[in-house]
Amino acid sequence: MKSKWLTVGIIFLFVGICIIPAMAQDSEKSLPTSRGTWLYVGGSGPGNYTKIQDAIDNASDEDVVFVFDDSSPYVENIVINTSISLIGENKYTTIVDGANISDCVNITTDNVRITGFTIKNGYESGIIINSNGNTIIENILSDNPFGIYSKSTGFNASFQSFQNNTITNNSIQCNGGGIVFLSGKNIVITGNVISESYIGIALWWVMNSNVSFNIVSENEVGIWIMIAYNTMIYRNNISYNHNIGLFIVGTNAGKILQNNFIGNNRSAISSQWFPLEIKLWKEHGLPIFRRNVWRGNYWDEPRSLPYMIPGIILKLRFHFDWFPAQKPYDIPG
Repeated sequence: MKSKWLTVGIIFLFVGICIIPAMAQDSEKSLPTSRGTWLYVGGSGPGNYTKIQDAIDNASDEDVVFVFDDSSPYVENIVINTSISLIGENKYTTIVDGANISDCVNITTDNVRITGFTIKNGYESGIIINSNGNTIIENILSDNPFGIYSKSTGFNASFQSFQNNTITNNSIQCNGGGIVFLSGKNIVITGNVISESYIGIALWWVMNSNVSFNIVSENEVGIWIMIAYNTMIYRNNISYNHNIGLFIVGTNAGKILQNNFIGNNRSAISSQWFPLEIKLWKEHGLPIFRRNVWRGNYWDEPRSLPYMIPGIILKLRFHFDWFPAQKPYDIPG
């Protein structure tokens, strides 16, 4: 476990802080529909697979692998290399346990959907995304160095790598990093509850991302955005984070709108236009010196005057929320 947390620490601290069933099924279960073939894991059906990986290895694109909770926990390190839907019967009782051996789930192909699982005890990640167009929805991820993790070729990765991934309505707690993307484009993170982690959400070297309607609370750092272009941070409840609620640095054209900042040690820190950032925007043909917009956020209490967001060094390069909200927003979670 020490080596796992060391990995997290190095990464985050080095910069400063219709149904055609193929197999038998349990007829008592009510299942959704799909265009592909269904394969079943666990349950009482006579032809069901014992291991999730065996079912995946026999699946084809657009198939569904449905996992009953009867044989849970499934102590496996799963690799998904086919465009399938992996569905657990009940996210509270259908458990994938990586046993601290390897990643619990490694997605290596495009257009995978995962829903209905508790995913825990990955050596590095609960789910690692190495592809495009994936959807991670309605899962529980806990006790991993990274809950959901994606990286490309390191810190010089192109924005063009690993696009169109969506993370929605998951409960993510007690991880080193909750949701972490180190490079990517068109990332959507919405409706998740992320808590009790070192970093709740981290997006580095990303473009055209949307972070909205999340509950991000009781982490060391709530949300960390770094070297990012056109990031929307909208209607999140960023609360009671022990160090910083939102740390946003080296970014252009960001919009931070109508979020609740409540009870954080420091609500937000913002800085723009590092030399590396300017060079990167030029390389990608993007406009430079486009300021972030802060507007309509709630800052702990009603405020009649603009709220100043300090910069990273001696409070320089600060920003203002010129029209702070007078009451907190109702953000379900």
